Amino acid sequence: MSSLVVRVVGVGDAFTTRYFNACFLVESGGTRILVDAPPALGRALGDLGARGGPIVGLADVDHVVITHLHGDHVGGLEQLLFYRRFVTGKRVRLHAAPEVLAGLWETRLRGGMDTLMSPDGTRTSLTLDDYADVSPLDAGKNAIGDLDLEWRPTIHHIPTSALRFSAGGSRFGYSADTAFDPTLIDWLAEADLFFHETNLGVHTPLASLVGLPEDVKRRMRLIHYPDFHDPERSPIACTHEGERFEL
Repeated sequence: MSSLVVRVVGVGDAFTTRYFNACFLVESGGTRILVDAPPALGRALGDLGARGGPIVGLADVDHVVITHLHGDHVGGLEQLLFYRRFVTGKRVRLHAAPEVLAGLWETRLRGGMDTLMSPDGTRTSLTLDDYADVSPLDAGKNAIGDLDLEWRPTIHHIPTSALRFSAGGSRFGYSADTAFDPTLIDWLAEADLFFHETNLGVHTPLASLVGLPEDVKRRMRLIHYPDFHDPERSPIACTHEGERFEL
């Protein structure tokens, strides 16, 4: 059976000046999935280096799952798509819930990507389908290579998807951005390991997570936390950039 491996690329929130924005790789067998594509994606992958596994660059990401369209989660997607078009000539496959995909091109990418100019000055109009293979996620289980992926909505400003990956009998979950939701915690807690965000405003307060049962907290790691949160003094274990988990 293939193991399920998670490699942490970034842990920070939208306003971080200490970390890369929250982002990670999920791998099993010959499949590698990037979860979200934040700003400075190429640099974040480069900084990961060989920590926790082989070096991964923009040329090595064939599948991307986008949880939602806030800039700290999708701001590096233009870089990735342009790199693959002009440098490698190999398309990426984009996966997201239909509600997320519905606004991706018009609200996040079109302004900088819908027109390309040739050396002779002629211009060509393009759409998202010219850059990527787009795969809306079904409501049930989605097979992506050697991994299976399930999703459910979260409580957030805009459509956002929590994720649950499985491979080789192991399961990993991710809350994505969300207000505190006990039903989501129950869904994630069916996994062997899950990442949960914590932040201010409509995000999940740390105090709500601290009050969870101990067996749930043992399988939880915090991500998307603010710069003032001290990972070394955290009452719940935090993710760290470069960290690797094998389930």
